[in-house]
Amino acid sequence: MSEKTRTSVFSLVRSSRKAQISVTLLTVVFIVASVFLLKAKTITVVIDGGTQSLTTLYSTVGAALEHSKLGIYPEDIVKPNRETGITKGLEVKITRSLPVELTVDGQVYPARTPASTVGEALVDLSNRLGLDLKVTDEVNLQREAMLVADAKLEVRRAVPIKVKVDGKEIDTYLAPRTVEETLEKLDIVLNEKDKVSLPMNQMIEAEDEIQVVRVEEKIETMTNDIPYQTVAQPADFPVGLPDKVVTKGVNGQHEQTMKITLEDGVEVAREVLKQEVLRAPVNQVVSRGSQTTISRGGKTIEFKRAYVMRASAYSGGGRTATGHETRYGVIAVDPRVIPLGTEVYVDGYGEAVALDTGGAIKGNRVDLYMNTEDACWSWGVRSVVVYVR
Repeated sequence: MSEKTRTSVFSLVRSSRKAQISVTLLTVVFIVASVFLLKAKTITVVIDGGTQSLTTLYSTVGAALEHSKLGIYPEDIVKPNRETGITKGLEVKITRSLPVELTVDGQVYPARTPASTVGEALVDLSNRLGLDLKVTDEVNLQREAMLVADAKLEVRRAVPIKVKVDGKEIDTYLAPRTVEETLEKLDIVLNEKDKVSLPMNQMIEAEDEIQVVRVEEKIETMTNDIPYQTVAQPADFPVGLPDKVVTKGVNGQHEQTMKITLEDGVEVAREVLKQEVLRAPVNQVVSRGSQTTISRGGKTIEFKRAYVMRASAYSGGGRTATGHETRYGVIAVDPRVIPLGTEVYVDGYGEAVALDTGGAIKGNRVDLYMNTEDACWSWGVRSVVVYVR
């Protein structure tokens, strides 16, 4: 009997201890719950197109979101900002960032960005990653395109170059590529003969200048005159007098087919492809004076050449341009035709010496001195042959 009693007592003790522990735990839970209810604050989170209530003991927006189950990333946009203190009923708006893969000149940067377009994403990532990307750099996607999750952005840094073509200068930025690819990128179509200042397979570098020379070849057929030649036959009249045409000359005709090369519209070369004489020229035959002596008054006069001149007359005495006394046999000449001091023979006047000049005596003109004014009037102005001795 005593053993049963002891067993019952032990059971009662154990039950009492369990009860005590349970009460203690309930008390702790109650206390913690009371503290939580007293200090916890509930905020509204606008995210993913909906709203959620978030109860937290943390004092700032950032801490509350970091310890929540919302899956917030550092790149997400939080308004108000993460340092804002928690107040009851606060509304927090979150714009989620998107995962992207950015490749710059072959180097890969896994990242996230809250940007909505490709262009905005490049600006954001350039600033945060210190990449110094430029708006002139080449991108595989349109900068205006909407950004999507896991987008692959490929950037090739551009360099400044200049292209001269068709009278224009194009200053632009392009990623390194061959000269041939550069011209294709700029929609510059080369013709078969065009010249380019740099090798087509050369990679472009900063400040390169590419000049395109447009080469044009055209075929032209031209007809030209072949000038006739003059053939002189000696004739029995004074040397120097005008030739007398015996047979009139006729120009021939010559046809040439030419290849003309133009560079940027300027002719640089001509090549004769074919030529043909369509009509041969006919020589002009003339009679040319060969006589160097004449007979006047039974006297033979030798001369070097003869001129047909207009002759006038003057009188009045005085001295000539060479300082000689004027007298019959002195004539005024143009020294460019007959040098001063030259002896001459003038038909109708006789022997004379060129010792004077005159303002109106130019070219094939002479002025003959007469002893009287009446003789001048009688002579008048007439054409004569002057023989230069």
